[in-house]
Amino acid sequence: MSRLFLLLISLCFSLNVHSVQRFYSPVDVSEWQVFSSSIQCDMVHKISDYGEGRFVYSSGGELAFQLHSLEPARINSVTSLSSIAPFWREPGKVELAELTLSKGNMPVYVGGNLAYKIFYELQEGFDPTFHYKDWAGFDDDVYVTVSSVNFHRVFGEFKRCISEALPYGADQVKDTIVYFRTNKDNLSQEQRKKLADIVLFAKVDKDFEIHLNGHADARGRRIFNKKLSARRIRSVEKYLLSKGVPSMQISYKKAHGESLPVASNRKASGRKKNRRVEVTIQRE
Repeated sequence: MSRLFLLLISLCFSLNVHSVQRFYSPVDVSEWQVFSSSIQCDMVHKISDYGEGRFVYSSGGELAFQLHSLEPARINSVTSLSSIAPFWREPGKVELAELTLSKGNMPVYVGGNLAYKIFYELQEGFDPTFHYKDWAGFDDDVYVTVSSVNFHRVFGEFKRCISEALPYGADQVKDTIVYFRTNKDNLSQEQRKKLADIVLFAKVDKDFEIHLNGHADARGRRIFNKKLSARRIRSVEKYLLSKGVPSMQISYKKAHGESLPVASNRKASGRKKNRRVEVTIQRE
């Protein structure tokens, strides 16, 4: 009898105990929020006790879906993505993809056609659901559901934001070169148009920093060229400030004179390229 008892105890301890963790927002608290600007559109859904699902559209780019978790993923692993009918509809499940689960607080990032597919499934009233093994011991099954409840209330606003976003992104204006005539520091109309896009991005996104580097060709004395490149910086800075760019966003200014040419000063075409102010924008 004692042997049988010990055997049963041993079997109990040798069994792996598996459990299921489900994360979702109940119907009565499920909501979606849209945050709009001319350079980025965000559509966010809070997932109770887990984190959030987020659609992101950046101007000049494409739609992406991000899954953010409160607890960071400890290692890279794999998750399946399915579209599941909610409980009030006829049962149904469609496998959409198998994805890499990345370390950190954004374990899932999806772009391209699959991001649009997730958006479409929500629009049709289905719940995209991620399934993976827990990050601690790989014993528990974890299900994270992005609820379609109240999605229909704001997806029109999100689409509107996308349609009204700028046709170009920050990457297309982050390195802008403003050119000047010989021995001049005033901005031509053409160069002002170049700066207009930077003005728009800087005013919308306060995290942008603007760096100004002034240059000159090698005509004239070095001290004159150094001062000329400084005046060119001031012309660009003055224009940006006049258009509403906060002064604190212009965080770096340096006049280089003739010391950093990008072309030969022996030819007129080269000198033309050297008479410039390089305007660089970057996030803090």
